Amino acid sequence: MVNIIIGIASVAFFWWRSLHLLQYFQQDNYSSRRFISWLLKRRLYDKKASLVALMAAGTEILSGSSWLVALMGVSALLMVIIYQGDPRRRGKLPLKVTARAQRIRNVALWVYSLSVGCAAWLVPSSAWLWIMQVLFFQLAPLCPMIANVILGPWERRSQQKFIAEAKENLKRSNPYIIGITGSYGKTSTKQALGCILRTALGATFWPPQGVNTPMGITRELRENLKRYHEYAVIEMAAYQRGSIASLCRLTPPKAGLITNIGKAHLERFGDVDNIYATKSELAQAIPDNGVLVCNGDNEGSRRIAEEYRKETTLLYGFEHEQGLLDCWISWWEIRNDGTAFTIHWNDREYFGQTSLLGKPALSNLLGAFTMACALGCDPEYVIAVIKHLSAVDNRLQMVREGEVTYLRDAYNSNPIGFSAALDVMQALPAERRILMTPGMVEFGSDQQEAHEQLGRHAASVCDCVLLVGNTNRKALMHGLKEGNFDQQQLQLFETRDQALKALGAITKPGDIVLIENDLPDLYETKVTF
Repeated sequence: MVNIIIGIASVAFFWWRSLHLLQYFQQDNYSSRRFISWLLKRRLYDKKASLVALMAAGTEILSGSSWLVALMGVSALLMVIIYQGDPRRRGKLPLKVTARAQRIRNVALWVYSLSVGCAAWLVPSSAWLWIMQVLFFQLAPLCPMIANVILGPWERRSQQKFIAEAKENLKRSNPYIIGITGSYGKTSTKQALGCILRTALGATFWPPQGVNTPMGITRELRENLKRYHEYAVIEMAAYQRGSIASLCRLTPPKAGLITNIGKAHLERFGDVDNIYATKSELAQAIPDNGVLVCNGDNEGSRRIAEEYRKETTLLYGFEHEQGLLDCWISWWEIRNDGTAFTIHWNDREYFGQTSLLGKPALSNLLGAFTMACALGCDPEYVIAVIKHLSAVDNRLQMVREGEVTYLRDAYNSNPIGFSAALDVMQALPAERRILMTPGMVEFGSDQQEAHEQLGRHAASVCDCVLLVGNTNRKALMHGLKEGNFDQQQLQLFETRDQALKALGAITKPGDIVLIENDLPDLYETKVTF
């Protein structure tokens, strides 16, 4: 009977612990390899519940009172559960209890319960059962991964059903599909091109914000693509070779836009050659009579244009040093209300204005301009639409609160965008320039060097720097020191919320604050089990 009570308590403990494990498993896109790597890197071995189990076993061996010890042990496990909090309501990315997450949790609970039940049945001594709980607590993270494997065939069948429905809806609508990929700038370019085409050519469909994965796009196609849509702009993300090809099979493109080839997600791809091969899958999927628009300032993107030429292949950019450009910006200037620029296209100049800031943002607009004109839009009309475009949330978005100006660039970050954001902050008039950042992630062997370089750049621009978390702290501090930054103006914080609270206390009228990137709980939150 005592063993049954211990077993029930252990299962109840796992029922709650599984929520916490799923929160991080979900943030790693249910990748077992990355989840295990995160667990080992953070040394997330269970300590609290294991200590309870060991103390219960020791107390029972010394006292011989199994019932009393069982009640004390169960009470202590309950306190551990209460102390952990609810991951559905805590963290930057609280657990989303989706249908898939619930299925994984249910199967994981059965796996764990079966294991504990067998142990409770076979182990004669409750003291030994308490000792065995240490093993169960340590191996608990394996249960969601095992459940994910068990559910794999069912998930694949379910996904294929949804994909078939999405393709059928796509066939009924039959829009002209433009794919967009690149290491950076995909979402902003998609948003700009979608707005331009919708206004200048016809009804246009595009998934919102950063929806760029197969199942995210599938859901949007099933639910929001309508028969009247004439154009569809699809953002295509990739984490391994074949990712873009898979999305092209789902949404066969007639045109494609490649923003750049960089080192984003280098840890996942392994090397830049794999990134190039994956991004080029979009160009390979476009028919020979299609349209291919590439960033001529980027070596990898220009190489794709040369290797996979189409009937219409166009290059855009700023730098003629890389080679001839079909569409380019010859002049641009950051102003208090945005950016002014001059575009050259088909032997004509077009003066434009936008509320967007920074050279990367202008590059994205130029790519959208080039594609829109290639599809038949009137350039003057495109310039007019660009004037009224707004920045995508938290992508170098200028917000004024009282007499303090905030540059919110927290959605994501990369070396080019980070550096450009610092340049924008430097170009704008200010009493003080303040940077708050945790740095960037997934740059593999370049992680250290990239942050040292950005630290040196920040030292030349900023009057005050707030560093968040430990992921890139040493590298950024080293770069700031090399740039002769005043160490008294450097503040260190463990979490974003702590930094934001301090930021509110130190800002003064006339300040500009750049909030660059915001890492998920996987990288910032101090997790203990």
